[in-house]
Amino acid sequence: MLTDPQTITVNAVAKTMPKVQADGQHALYSLADQTFKLDIRHTSRKVDKKDRVRSLVTFTQAAVVADPITAVNDLETVAVSFQLDRPVAGFTSTQIQQMVTGFNSWLTSTMVDKLYGRES
Repeated sequence: MLTDPQTITVNAVAKTMPKVQADGQHALYSLADQTFKLDIRHTSRKVDKKDRVRSLVTFTQAAVVADPITAVNDLETVAVSFQLDRPVAGFTSTQIQQMVTGFNSWLTSTMVDKLYGRES
């Protein structure tokens, strides 16, 4: 079980989100005004008759933004997700940590700009 609350720092400002929902393998953390949410869920499934575990973490921000054409304000959201899909056995926690570390080093601000620009 993760600690409550969970904190993620955005633009040098800590977003400390208390747990607002918990149900078995799912927990939702949120600021009181719901501008930032952290959703964590784990599911089990079979793929080709083999058991797999999927862990999905989604960090969402909601904000009122202006439409650049009409200048009408609207509530919009942006989300960043991390998914870990693994067999029940076969990979160690250390191997997965090494893979995540490599992925995080690839995901630089330059790479985020390229993804934002729809490069693939």
